[in-house]
Amino acid sequence: MGTRDCRRPAFGTRKGRQCQRIWVLLALAAAPWLTLGSRAWAQNCASPANAIVAENCLPGNPSSQWDVSIDGDDPSMVGFATDISVNQGGTINFKINTNAKAYTMDIYRMGYYGGMGARKVTSITPSVQLPQSQPACLTDSTTNLVDCGNWAVSASWQVPTTATPGIYFVHLIRTDTQGKNQIFFIVRNDSSTSAVLFQTSDETWQAYNEWDPSSDATPDPTRPGHSLYGPTGAYDLTNRAFKVSYNRPFHTRDLNLRPCPSSLGPSIP
Repeated sequence: MGTRDCRRPAFGTRKGRQCQRIWVLLALAAAPWLTLGSRAWAQNCASPANAIVAENCLPGNPSSQWDVSIDGDDPSMVGFATDISVNQGGTINFKINTNAKAYTMDIYRMGYYGGMGARKVTSITPSVQLPQSQPACLTDSTTNLVDCGNWAVSASWQVPTTATPGIYFVHLIRTDTQGKNQIFFIVRNDSSTSAVLFQTSDETWQAYNEWDPSSDATPDPTRPGHSLYGPTGAYDLTNRAFKVSYNRPFHTRDLNLRPCPSSLGPSIP
């Protein structure tokens, strides 16, 4: 599952300065390869080999429009997709818990896009009157399971039949405070006959997901919930969740202060 080494050291510390030097050296070493990669990308876009290549040749959106900084996900607006994946042409529902009287929902697909990292596909709007009051999540103190499947649907998206498979996310923005959060899901193509199958690590995302109902109690939650590895960064296997559910929001950008949490790690198809 490999995210233990993603802890973020304080950059004022000796360890933090060492990490800074390492990242600088890696960036300098990678620069020539990035140039070659850009040339290869331009050549591939002249004659895309398949739909994925063609999709990634489209212009993307800068991360300033869709990214959420470390610790920047707004705990006052959280949500999840009722299914982790949806087939082309299907409908996916989103359940959102927030006291916001208005918010926007922009849907992006993750990909190369000339180095931008994501492309805005469309925008949708909530289908319920706001603010929407959600019931308390279901919990099991024996297993530390948290299941918010009892929340009501807040919005839906009819996925186009032409949607390119990949990892997608809804970028949520409150209109009052500009607070941001994200909901991740996957678009599939069940009729594909491709010889190559890319499988997302969503089970790993959930294994490390520490979201808990107490996580949205304050703007800066310091007491994460229980993942399969414990309630804190100490990996306390004696005090962990023994069951986890997909029916709950992600700690998308503050998973124990790791800079490579959930799907925003290496998975960019």
